[in-house]
Amino acid sequence: MLLTCPNCRSGLEVPDGTTALIRCPACTTVFAPADSVSSEAEYEDAPRPRRRPRDEDEDDEDDDRPRKRATGRRARRDDYGDDEDDENRDFDPPDEDDERPRKRRRPAADDGLTPDERASRRAAFDRASWGCKLIQVSFGLFMMSMLFATGFFFQGAFTEPSGAIVVVAGLLGMFNWALGALGVALCLTGPRASGHLGYGVAAAIATAVHLFLLLILVVQGTESSALRVEGANVRWDLLPTQLNATMFYLTAVVYPDAQGIAPKGRMLLSMITGITEMIRMVLIMMFLSRLARAALDDELAHRCTRAAGRVSGGPALLAVLIFVFVAFMIETNAGVNMFTRVLFSTVHMGAYAILNGIILPSYMAARDVADACEEPFQSLIPQM
Repeated sequence: MLLTCPNCRSGLEVPDGTTALIRCPACTTVFAPADSVSSEAEYEDAPRPRRRPRDEDEDDEDDDRPRKRATGRRARRDDYGDDEDDENRDFDPPDEDDERPRKRRRPAADDGLTPDERASRRAAFDRASWGCKLIQVSFGLFMMSMLFATGFFFQGAFTEPSGAIVVVAGLLGMFNWALGALGVALCLTGPRASGHLGYGVAAAIATAVHLFLLLILVVQGTESSALRVEGANVRWDLLPTQLNATMFYLTAVVYPDAQGIAPKGRMLLSMITGITEMIRMVLIMMFLSRLARAALDDELAHRCTRAAGRVSGGPALLAVLIFVFVAFMIETNAGVNMFTRVLFSTVHMGAYAILNGIILPSYMAARDVADACEEPFQSLIPQM
């Protein structure tokens, strides 16, 4: 049995049924078991006083005590003056007094156009798409002709090269020019954008001038070419490209007599034709960048501009590489022998491979511009 001292409230455990007086070991108080406080009564829950509701006057009294700011969803509701817990704010009607900035829908490109105007612009994009595809194919034919030219030099390093390789390369070069000219003409009828007409007309003029100079080269047949095959009736070697002639302008200025390492004969008109060809490609790529702008694809427009920069800087880089090679061969008195011929053929193959690498970004960009004209205004579609 557990008893509690009435004086110090210490707990005492005694045998059941004890009636004798008990001395508390803590405070030495002597008391009877009947005077002990029952433990059950001690721990009974006393009724709690009810809290008096606060009056509004008491709430308005000045209170300097700092209060903890509410956090989370309740705080956001309090900030916007919304105390309703169960209301879904996603479906609340708009508040006229709410001045928070909201996202505005970007206006569509065909807002305010009549159905006839939309159909006309759709047809213009279709024509531009076909024009870009033809330009893409023309770049592909150019790269294929460079592969045949590389094969020509590879064969020439060991034996007499075959004239059939040059004929195939010349045919590819001819179709390259024809498809490129047709593609520019179709793109001129495409959608209008800033600079579209200027770059388009300039590209068309450069294409015509390039054809005129090529015809003069083929008719005269007196210009030197690295792809020339002796005894050929038609100068197919002049048709694939004249960018290779621009690789020798530094060598022609510094070393007019290059001991048979550089192509012999006149090359002035070939160099001018090569520069015209480079300008034609640059203007075509800038023209395609305007079509990308018309389709509202700014990133693609920048890609076309960068591709045009590669086309303009590539021949200059090749001219420096060829000049360094020729200068090394001449200054070391290497002469012309089997080793130098193989080495020079290897350098030529590397130069044509670099030309392919220069045109490849233009080929990829023309393909993407064709896709952008097929499905314009893709930038207006929200990205997930």
